[in-house]
Amino acid sequence: MYSLLRPKRRSFGRQSFSRRARIEVLEDRRVLSAPTVADVNIGSTAWTSSFVDYLETANLGADGYAIPVGSSSQLKTLPWDNLDQIRITFSENVDVQMGDLSVSGVNQTAYAFSDFSYDPNTYTAVWTLVTPFAKDKLLLDLDGDGIDPVQDSVGNVLDGEWTDGSSTYNSGNGTAGGDFEFRFNVLPGDASQNGAVNYSDSYAVLMARGKEAGMTGYSIFHDIDGDGVVTTDDWYGVYFSMGHALPAGNPAGMTNDAPTTTGFAEVNVDEDAADVVLSLFDAFDDAEDEVENLAYSVVDNTNPALFSSVGVDTLNGQLTLAFAQNAFGSAELTVRAMDSGGLFVDTILSVIVAPVNDAPVITNFHVTEWQGCWVLSGNVTDVDDDLEGMVVTFGGILAGRNVETPVNGNGTFLIETDLEGVPSGLVSAQTVDPHGAPSNVAWCFVLVS
Repeated sequence: MYSLLRPKRRSFGRQSFSRRARIEVLEDRRVLSAPTVADVNIGSTAWTSSFVDYLETANLGADGYAIPVGSSSQLKTLPWDNLDQIRITFSENVDVQMGDLSVSGVNQTAYAFSDFSYDPNTYTAVWTLVTPFAKDKLLLDLDGDGIDPVQDSVGNVLDGEWTDGSSTYNSGNGTAGGDFEFRFNVLPGDASQNGAVNYSDSYAVLMARGKEAGMTGYSIFHDIDGDGVVTTDDWYGVYFSMGHALPAGNPAGMTNDAPTTTGFAEVNVDEDAADVVLSLFDAFDDAEDEVENLAYSVVDNTNPALFSSVGVDTLNGQLTLAFAQNAFGSAELTVRAMDSGGLFVDTILSVIVAPVNDAPVITNFHVTEWQGCWVLSGNVTDVDDDLEGMVVTFGGILAGRNVETPVNGNGTFLIETDLEGVPSGLVSAQTVDPHGAPSNVAWCFVLVS
């Protein structure tokens, strides 16, 4: 919106825009530009607050360690043994999902995430790994040109181009539409950050024991577990990694893009609903492989009892959800697409099954003669209500006689009655649950002699 106020005239005849107009123009220019990556921090869910606070105080990162950029320092090994979080901050508010980032390595082709969050106030997305990084050369690949790339509120897609070892923030080449591909290395125990764990690392950490964050002589690279103090545990972390070095070669993602995803819309059905069939081909894409050649799987299900089966038909690209009888609740399914190079993307499918009241059912209804009386008995079942307190009412040839009996807590009912003056015929039995849903009508033929 270019909403310009009437310009004010200066005494010397020149015109100028009002302050409000200039601000609105600047805002429009901002949203017309593509979002970029403004920072990358690596961290751990195991790091203590004292360690994290020290990093921020020392200008080494916010809620994590800011990997240096603009030089070869970007590729210096990170020595911590519990790195399991990646934080990416953007230049503006964006729409970013867990599946927009892939992480590949040499020792491990691809890494999976257990959690994801995004803070629209700080423009920061956080991915948490299933397991911490071990020694590896790593590549972050943030989607800027896939099926559903990172984009801002007006649809500008990520401008992510990056050259390792020379680029500085912000990312990009000035044109929207480019992945952010960012290299870094992890080698637990490499306190000297030289690419190999050896005696010099062990000795440096041993000599630093007792140093706490903020003390003279304290180094974050000696604090291998990130608890804010160098202890024997840190030395053990180095000692048991002696001889380790970075692997040869490059991360798998250097020559192959991971699949991308648009995700799935939330599935909302009622209890006992018919099967739901979703298209996998519509939800995923890949730069190198056709969607028909991707390998699909469901790698996690938070509530298996909600389903009688979850089927993946890779040939036809279909995911079929068959719901368990009388089951309701919610579940999150992690659906994965893997390409021929072993890279994959995960997306969460949320499923909500709303409860539906099930009517009670009467079975085993019998009318028998016993010691001059007639005994009416049977069973009541109800999958979602307590049976005690329900009342069975009898009709047919007993209509108008107000014959009824309560149901026991175990679902049985029994009553004796006099059928004198009642003709032979059918006796009916029916009950109603607390929600007003009537049961089936059970019938029994009575021959009155």
